[in-house]
Amino acid sequence: MLNSSHHKQVYCGWLKKNQPNDFGSDLKLQKFLFFYESLAETEDGNGQFSSLKGYKKGPVFSDVYGDYTYERSEFNNNVEKLYNTTPDIINDDFAKLAGFLVEIMSEDELSLLTHEFNIWKAKEYKIRENERQVRLHKEDFNQEDKNLMITFKEMYSIEYIDSVEVIKVFGKSFIISKEDMLKITEDQRETLMMIASQQELLNPVYISISEDGVILVD
Repeated sequence: MLNSSHHKQVYCGWLKKNQPNDFGSDLKLQKFLFFYESLAETEDGNGQFSSLKGYKKGPVFSDVYGDYTYERSEFNNNVEKLYNTTPDIINDDFAKLAGFLVEIMSEDELSLLTHEFNIWKAKEYKIRENERQVRLHKEDFNQEDKNLMITFKEMYSIEYIDSVEVIKVFGKSFIISKEDMLKITEDQRETLMMIASQQELLNPVYISISEDGVILVD
């Protein structure tokens, strides 16, 4: 028996269908849900934060975690079925932006980012003291948290997200226009492997291809 809500399962179904690799990461799934609800709260105050708990790696919806961890087969089947039958309950713009954020960042980067939200920081002292099941409260999602989400909306419009592809190499995320993606060659992919080996490189990495075929790091 699953404990997560119908809505949360539909959101998970969106990620499973559109970004199956990210759905395969428990941490990325949790961050996707957190960003989705943060966008809903920022937009109209309708973020659903019930069952949200604080852990050292960031906020976690405990009911979804339990289903994902202990009822995985049923969960996988159910989220796919519910998304296919009731897709209208999801805000596709919220899902696209939340999905893009988890796609372009590593798990460690996502954890650090969610530590910047007051809804987590308000209970950080309890979390750092290893207190279990620290409940996070919607009332602690403040204007600074909303400003973070507004910044991401301004950085990555839906039109922009729809216009680019993300290439993952050695844990680095290269953002490239769909037009340039059609031009990329095997030699250029090998060049990306060399670029990705640079430790100082931070996600995401914006690249383009010049007229003479050179990869440009923007």
